[in-house]
Amino acid sequence: MDAKKFWLHDFIAEKRTFVIPVYQRNYDWKIANCEQLFEDIVRIIETGKSHFIGTFVYLENAGADIFRELVIIDGQQRITSIILFAKALYDLTGDEDLKDDIHSTFIKHSKGERKNKCKLRPTEYDRDVFEKLMGNVPFDENNFTAQEKSSAMYRNFVFFREKIKESNYTPKEFYNATGKLTVVSIMLEEENPQEIFESLNSTGLDLTKADLIRNFLLMPLDYHLQEELYKNYWLKIEEFLRPSDNVENFLVQYLITKRKSDSVMETKKQRLSNRNLYIFFKEYFLENYHDTEPCLKDLYRYAKFFRRFIFNDETKFANLSALDKKFYELTFLLKSDNAPIILMYLLDRYEKNHFDEATFIKFVDALISLAFRAKVCGNTGITSQFAGNVLARLDKENSLDENSFWQVITFGKGRYSFPGNKDFQAALVNNNLYETIKSHGCRYMLYSLERAAHAKELPAYSEATVEHIMPQKLSGSWKDYLTTRNDLQTHERWLHTLGNLTLTAYNSELGNSDFETKKKTYADSNFSYTRALKDYSEWNSRQIQSRAKKLAAEAVNIWQLPEEFNSKSVNIGDTFNLDSDFRLLKGAKPASFYFAETEIKLPHWNRILREVVRQLYVLDRDTFRKATQMENVRKSLFPTEPTAFQIDDGFYMETGFSTEDCLTIMKVLVENFDKLGGTNFKEDIYFTLQQE
Repeated sequence: MDAKKFWLHDFIAEKRTFVIPVYQRNYDWKIANCEQLFEDIVRIIETGKSHFIGTFVYLENAGADIFRELVIIDGQQRITSIILFAKALYDLTGDEDLKDDIHSTFIKHSKGERKNKCKLRPTEYDRDVFEKLMGNVPFDENNFTAQEKSSAMYRNFVFFREKIKESNYTPKEFYNATGKLTVVSIMLEEENPQEIFESLNSTGLDLTKADLIRNFLLMPLDYHLQEELYKNYWLKIEEFLRPSDNVENFLVQYLITKRKSDSVMETKKQRLSNRNLYIFFKEYFLENYHDTEPCLKDLYRYAKFFRRFIFNDETKFANLSALDKKFYELTFLLKSDNAPIILMYLLDRYEKNHFDEATFIKFVDALISLAFRAKVCGNTGITSQFAGNVLARLDKENSLDENSFWQVITFGKGRYSFPGNKDFQAALVNNNLYETIKSHGCRYMLYSLERAAHAKELPAYSEATVEHIMPQKLSGSWKDYLTTRNDLQTHERWLHTLGNLTLTAYNSELGNSDFETKKKTYADSNFSYTRALKDYSEWNSRQIQSRAKKLAAEAVNIWQLPEEFNSKSVNIGDTFNLDSDFRLLKGAKPASFYFAETEIKLPHWNRILREVVRQLYVLDRDTFRKATQMENVRKSLFPTEPTAFQIDDGFYMETGFSTEDCLTIMKVLVENFDKLGGTNFKEDIYFTLQQE
């Protein structure tokens, strides 16, 4: 490693081309970073003092000639920004001598075989807009596309240009000030560039986990192979998954799909997420691949799958295929963020002809039904953990059909269950849906009901708005209306329930109008259930509940659950945890109890409760005592006088609880312990059941 201090002009002005390798992140300096650089340069003008702007770490490219190629390991954001600043100076000065100095120092080589070639070679992602900015023609914003204008390159160049024009200093003063910027250059020799890169990142280099994964895959390769694999795979993945936030989400869900689990192990059980993505991607790669290209090829294939789940408000629904319309409903309208884990797996098997498109659509319909019912009933729905469990079960099926798919996705219990028809209808009638599934969820629900009603042509989905029939804010006439019917409590109880919600294309026009006025408008609606409101003579709690029951009966035909899977019962060998519905376990006896992956056979719930308490107390006495003193724990649960169960000297616990009370107490104590101790034991506690 060879470190030297340079004036910036000397470091850049030598016969050097600065190469940003493909494993670097794209240029993404924020305006705040540019603002700081600009202020540093202004301070040099005002004080005359030099200013250190940082370290540049680089490798010399093998085979470099007299025009040396420096592959930048650290410093690409700064050097790119400085060159953009210099080009803004170049464009704004009329001094030809100054132009020549700026051009030869910062922008392009002025002699030899590389004459008029840019001194900086950005990544492929940034290269086109950068070279256009560095062109000899005067800057004209009309020469740039909307996509180019959205890039950090363009944005920051325009920022520097405007700041220079607004300042009280001349381009020459700015250029002279850049001559007082100092840098330290570090040339790597025997050092491993990947280790250096990761070390720099650990000290604060702002890289995403996707950047780190790209670097991990490409950095060990020679430069030309890096470029080839980057262009053939990684760059295309980034282009598929724009905006860039999608890349990281894709990589997390890709790993869960391939591993068929979101569970990872370090010192304790945890879930795969953006936070630990890089660590476990490296582990997955080293366990499954010897070469980089097969991995990138597989990532590229799955990125094409994932691209089919990226939608926005401008998506042309009518132009989508039948299958993609289902993807749109599940991932965009229902916002089922973890559904792509299952969908990518299914697309892989679909491409291998394991089932046909009609069957695939039925699978997605089942997932839509699960996702929506779970939202309405307050269940967990399609979590990453659920998705991983589904894939592990699906993988055992050599051929997939509709029945086997339903069997797999209805395995959950309690909050993890697929809500049955009775619970789903009750939730639709009684729950405060406008607050639990929000306005967008209500719009999806009501529009789906209207679409299934075979009404005349519906207004576009984007034009539909959710209307409260009885308004959210009662006018004087509405208060009088409800008072005369002894039904004023209707407003608080039934306002946000299904029966009081409908669709219109003119919500703002109706406002707080009385019911008779609203009926006249509803009569002309293109929405059939809205139009039917004209037939109601009054509007109070009875009408709201009656309408909700009618709509709920239709809903079970849209978001279906086959009857053979509708009846839920507790079975021998079923697994439950502390998030299960404890009411289902009434009368059931435990067979085994798992704590931190250790199986303990205990036949009674009270004995399991005592064992959990004992284990937590042994692990950390102080933390457990604090857990028992939190506000959500009954004070009488841990009396000072001796009772049936002694935890320690002078420390006792009541016993003899019902099944539901045992599990509720256990859940509260474990959650308190985890919260205070920073642990996650709740995830490690499971039960299986025995026959009565």
